[in-house]
Amino acid sequence: MRRKRNPRRYAAGFFRRFLEAIGAQVAGAGALAVFAPDMLKDQWWLVGAAVLVAAAWAVFEQRQVPPSQWYAHGNFTIRLVVGDLFQQDASAMVGMTTTFDTDPTIIDAGSVQGSFLRTVYASSHTRLDQELEESLATAKPVSTIVKAGKGHAYPLGTTAILKGRGAIRYYCLAYTEMDVHNRAQGSIRGIVHSLDRLWDAVDIHSNGAPICVPLLGQGQSRVPELTAEAAVRLMAFSFFLRCRRKRVSSELRIVIHPKEINKIDQTEFQAFLRSLVTE
Repeated sequence: MRRKRNPRRYAAGFFRRFLEAIGAQVAGAGALAVFAPDMLKDQWWLVGAAVLVAAAWAVFEQRQVPPSQWYAHGNFTIRLVVGDLFQQDASAMVGMTTTFDTDPTIIDAGSVQGSFLRTVYASSHTRLDQELEESLATAKPVSTIVKAGKGHAYPLGTTAILKGRGAIRYYCLAYTEMDVHNRAQGSIRGIVHSLDRLWDAVDIHSNGAPICVPLLGQGQSRVPELTAEAAVRLMAFSFFLRCRRKRVSSELRIVIHPKEINKIDQTEFQAFLRSLVTE
């Protein structure tokens, strides 16, 4: 299915790259004029040619190619894909709150966790609760909240690992906190800390297999200062730094829902991934 572009984002990117191409050609013409000052004299057709070349270059650079980058130091890949997190045939992270609430009256059915409950657990939150409780048996709550639903709150970054089919694991990561009104609240600092704990869990349980993560800090668990653009860079950079120290997985796959992809400039994200390459 062809994805729709965001017209404003596309126009802004096109204009920026068009000007870059014009600038490069002007610089080249200036350098040529130093050695052959009469060569370009009265050659007005070159202006039209330069505009066409710049426009063609801008269109070429704006093409939608899924971002992907392999890093030799550490032998790992970071890439962005558009699709369903639970149709990747790989282990996945599922964002939750520190209370690990699962009741459909509390958790948005349209969220990643809502999709997880529906797709993987056939909407049985009692079975999901049982498996979460088993996984968290050795974890200790740090506080109790008086509210509807679950009251025991675990530390940020607590990860419950649930077994899927075959070698697939689901890393249920507590990266936001629930208040007494069952509203999820998060922060960039909390996300950074939680991602560190996630990589710890992946290192222990994945045996180097790919790990899929959704777009964090959006929806009902929205972190106001964390845009979709900033979120994908934060997740990628956190994984990059960890794998530079010690590879925890062969691939980080950031899975974006088709409805969310227009929030991200894929060309710019590719440039960001490429900027992390070191000799």
